[in-house]
Amino acid sequence: MKMVKSLLLGSAAGLVAVAGAQAADLPVKAKPVQYVKICSLYGDGFYYIPGSETCLKISGYVRADYGYNVDTNVVHVYGTNGAQDRSRVAEGITRRNAFTTRHRANSSFDTRTQTAYGTLRTFASIHFENEVDEGNINTHQLTVQRAFIQWAGFTLGRTASFVDPAGQMGDAGMRSLHQIQTESTTGASGINQIAYTWQLGNGVTFNVGADEERVRGLHNASAGSFVANAGANPGGNGRIGQQAPSPWVALRVNQAWGAASIAFIAQNMRAEYHTGGAPCPAGAQPGTTQCLYPDNEFGWGVLGGANIKFDWIAPGDYAAFHLNYAVGAVRFAANNLQSPGLYGSRSKGGNNIAMGWVSDGVYLRDSLDIEKTTAWSAGVGYAHYWSPQWSTTWYGSYAKIEYNDTVVNSNRFCNVTTDGATTTGGTSVLSGQACDPSFAYWAVGTHTDWYPVSGLRFAVDVLYTQVQSAMKGQVHIHSAQGNRPTGVYTARNLGITSVIFRAQRNWGGGD
Repeated sequence: MKMVKSLLLGSAAGLVAVAGAQAADLPVKAKPVQYVKICSLYGDGFYYIPGSETCLKISGYVRADYGYNVDTNVVHVYGTNGAQDRSRVAEGITRRNAFTTRHRANSSFDTRTQTAYGTLRTFASIHFENEVDEGNINTHQLTVQRAFIQWAGFTLGRTASFVDPAGQMGDAGMRSLHQIQTESTTGASGINQIAYTWQLGNGVTFNVGADEERVRGLHNASAGSFVANAGANPGGNGRIGQQAPSPWVALRVNQAWGAASIAFIAQNMRAEYHTGGAPCPAGAQPGTTQCLYPDNEFGWGVLGGANIKFDWIAPGDYAAFHLNYAVGAVRFAANNLQSPGLYGSRSKGGNNIAMGWVSDGVYLRDSLDIEKTTAWSAGVGYAHYWSPQWSTTWYGSYAKIEYNDTVVNSNRFCNVTTDGATTTGGTSVLSGQACDPSFAYWAVGTHTDWYPVSGLRFAVDVLYTQVQSAMKGQVHIHSAQGNRPTGVYTARNLGITSVIFRAQRNWGGGD
C-alpha cells in the first residue's frame, strides 16, 4: 500500500513539473478585451470606437415602394421625356409601366470627435437601390447621398443645401411619398457645396457658401431650325459649362415652436456663340468665334419657408409652407420640374394635350440679351396624428413658369424655322394664336401613415396633378410621340392621378 501511495505521489509531482514547464513556454497572457463603451456626448446610439476618442453611430433603413402612374424615382407621370397618355400610360412617348416598384437599403455612418476647435464630424449615407425602369428592366444603383466633413463652422462635401427652405412637402416637411416637383430641394440626393455657419444663439444661424450649379437649358433660338416637342425639354441648349459655383446666404431658425428659413442664391448664365442672325456677319461660320455671343448675366432665387408645431391640437401635429421665386434659374423655384406634356384620354373623345417648356432663358436670333425665364412656387400642408400610431397628411403645391413678351412674340417655340414654316419635328400653333411656352403646374395629395411599432412605417399616398397650358386652341404636333400620331390637337388643361404604397423599417435612428 505504501508503495502504491508513493507511486501516485511521484506521478502527481511529475505532472505538475511537466505542466509548469509547458506553461513557461506559452506567450504572455493577453490583456482583457476592451468592450465597446457607450458615448453619451452626442445623444443616443453613439459608441466609442475601441482604442480612440471618436464616437460612431450607424443607422439606416430598408424601404419598399409600389406605385401606379409613377415613373422611376417615384416621380408622378406628367410628361418627363415626352408627352404622356393620361388614360394609357404605356402608350406615351415610350411604352411605360403603369405599375412600378423601387426597393432601397440605406446605411449611414456618423463619427464625431472633440477638438480644441469644437466637434470634428464626418457623415456618409449610401443608397443601395433596385427599381424597375420604364423599359421594364431591373436597374441597380449605388448612390452616395451624403459625404461631408464639419469642423470649426465649416461644412465641406455633399449634403442637403443650406438654401433648401424649411416647410417642404417632401421628406423634409410633409413627408409625401412622391418626389415633389414644385419645390426647391436637394435633400434626396444632396449637392456638392462649401459652407460656413455662424451660431447666433437661441437656435439662430447665419450661413454663407457656394453650391454646384443647378441649371436648366439656355435655349439657342438663333438656329435655322429649332425643335420643341410637347412634353420634352426643347433642343438648342446653348449654355456653356459651369464656370464657378453658385454663391448664397441663408438665415435659419430652429426653436421649440418649429423651424424657419430664408435664403438668396445666384448663378452665372453664360451662352454659346450665335448660330445665325445679325450677330453672325455675312460669310461667318455659325456657332464659331466669327459670331458674337449673348452678354453674360446672372440668374437668382429667393427661397423661404417654415415648419410650425401644433402640439396643442394633438401631439405631433404640425403645418408647413414654402414660397420660392426665381429669375433665370428655374430650379431655385422648382428643382425637379421638367417640361410637362399630357395627352387627353382617347376613350373620352378628345385629341387634347397639355404642355409647356422649361428653360432658364432664351436667346433669340438677332439679340445679344438672354431673355430670362421667371418661375415661382408655393406649397402648404398639415399633418394630424389621430393617435401615436396613426396620422393623415394633406398637402398641395403650385408652380408657374413664365416667358416674357419678347420670347412669346418671337414664336420660336412653335414655328421651328426662321421663316415661320414648320419642319418634320416640333410643334406649331394654328388659328393665329400666340405661341406661349409658359405653363402652370399644381398638385394636391394626401397620405395616411401607420406606425404599428417604433421604426416601422406603412403609408399610402394619393396625388392628383394638373398641367395648365398657356396656349389654348389648336396646335399641330409634327412628330409622332409613341402611339400618338402627328396631327392637330387641342391645347387645354389636363391632369393625372398617381398612387404610392410604402413600407419602411428604420434602424439605429435612421430616417
